[in-house]
Amino acid sequence: MRVAFDASSIGSGLGGDETMARAMVRALVLGAGANDRIELLLADGAPTGIDVVDTRVRSTSEPRSGGSRHFLWDLPRWVRGLNPAPHLVISFTHSPVGGGVPVALMVPDLSFEHLGDAYPRSTRLRLQTIVRRQAPRAAGVLTISEFCRADLRCTYRLPGHRVHHVPLHVDPPAPVPTTGQLEDLRRRLRLDAPIVLYLGNLHPRKNLPNAIEAFRLARRRHPDLAGHRFVVAGATWWGNSGRSNDANSPADDGDGVRFLGRVSDGDRHLLLHAADVLLYPSRFEGFGLPPLEAMARGTPVVASNVTSIPEVCGDAALLVGPDDVGAMADALTAAITGDSIRARLIDAGHRRARHYDVQRTADGLWSAFRAMGAGGAASAGTAVA
Repeated sequence: MRVAFDASSIGSGLGGDETMARAMVRALVLGAGANDRIELLLADGAPTGIDVVDTRVRSTSEPRSGGSRHFLWDLPRWVRGLNPAPHLVISFTHSPVGGGVPVALMVPDLSFEHLGDAYPRSTRLRLQTIVRRQAPRAAGVLTISEFCRADLRCTYRLPGHRVHHVPLHVDPPAPVPTTGQLEDLRRRLRLDAPIVLYLGNLHPRKNLPNAIEAFRLARRRHPDLAGHRFVVAGATWWGNSGRSNDANSPADDGDGVRFLGRVSDGDRHLLLHAADVLLYPSRFEGFGLPPLEAMARGTPVVASNVTSIPEVCGDAALLVGPDDVGAMADALTAAITGDSIRARLIDAGHRRARHYDVQRTADGLWSAFRAMGAGGAASAGTAVA
């Protein structure tokens, strides 16, 4: 089977889109058979992390284009120029217009349908108009959790055999950092206290105001947390929130909260090790990878109990309502100061992270592709085991 994948978001800094694209490239290559072929569209200079001499993979690098130009012109032009033509094109959120090849449309979540106020009006209307139109017309729809699969079926009235659950995966973490590496991180980022970490973009649905309030409440209630800092690592999403996006110039709000902006992959790894706990209070997720990344490194997780997060975290996190600031503060305190709770979360977290490996993503992807190529058997939309 020949598949073409729009991986142009790699290197873009677009948060979850880039993370998913990297995960899909790894899984595509791992799951491909000897006779399968993969075409990749990459942005100039973007690293893929795959073996460039793999004869099953051919990549094209072009200057990155944004927005409508990409889907109306650049992506269809690339697809039409592929020879031999692919059997299927995988595209994120929007299909290429007029590419002439069946599309596997990746829709990671429908937050734009359910949390409209969290998006600029023009963005919300664009997403609603295009995804509502293209999802039913695609050869199949890919999504990253059973929660999202059910949401797509319900919201767009899609038949089950056309919506495929392809879970993301967490890579085995790099080696445990040395004391010197962690000390260097703290020096560079001026982190002179124990930390509670938030990792992700600063989109309104991430619920950072409640997280900050819960952290401050926990510090007031428990003396052992008085010296902690809440570190927010992630870039703003819409416009400029007034927070620094440069990890070399962290911004401190003066009340125990430090905004780092977007951080490098290396610093992301170090921060996850350095943190006493990861706080992930999001109101809406299609998957939610940072909790699994923390679990893989032995860092306890406190997260919200809505959308896909309970599915992904299982019993390996303390789950609370995203609007229950008091419960969030109590969970933070327990995860930091409760020795038995902390030990249980660390042990369960390691097991949970191992459950989400790249082979599972690869099996889900290629099973979905072959079902689409065969016209979609009735069982094609079932969850990945």
